[in-house]
Amino acid sequence: MCLVTELIRGSEMSVSHENMTSLENMRHSALLRQASGYIELAEFNMTPNGEVSEPSKRLLRKAIELLDRLSATEKLNGNATVLRAEALRVLGQFSDAIPYFRLAVTKTPQSMTSWLGFGWCLKRLGQLSDAITVLTQGIDVCGNEPILAYNLSCYHSLAGNVPAAIEYLTKAISSDDRFRSLTSRESDFDSIRNDPRFVAAIEQPV
Repeated sequence: MCLVTELIRGSEMSVSHENMTSLENMRHSALLRQASGYIELAEFNMTPNGEVSEPSKRLLRKAIELLDRLSATEKLNGNATVLRAEALRVLGQFSDAIPYFRLAVTKTPQSMTSWLGFGWCLKRLGQLSDAITVLTQGIDVCGNEPILAYNLSCYHSLAGNVPAAIEYLTKAISSDDRFRSLTSRESDFDSIRNDPRFVAAIEQPV
């Protein structure tokens, strides 16, 4: 009799545990969705010159508050790490964002957003060589994603690495012709804008 009671009790506890786990997973997913929504809305409400408006800052801080409600283990989840890093990046807290981007590319190496944001922060902290290294690694992992190639071209241009800048710009335009039009207003290319190799790259037929 005792054995039967223990089995029944054990079964009930198992169901309860499964329900609790399911609820926790639902809570986790809901928090991530809400945080992602706030970040997207904040980026949509950026000022015309790319500055972060006060309403956008409030949205980004709200996203971080939601992520803070995750458990310690959940905070290290790949998606949670990417979202926190992205919120900090948009807020301009580049030094704070870098450890999360570094963790994100380790946990989810196929995340193009993580590599892009990682390089973005390093560049804006004046660590151009490191930014080039990170985006080069990102391309190695993610393949020839045109946006990674385009940004890497910008960084090589700033560093004075003209052949590399032309190589990656050519790859970006060949993959997605929309990047051709971006070069006309991209200040990162100002130092090589009159270089015949740059002119040839942006005039190349697709």
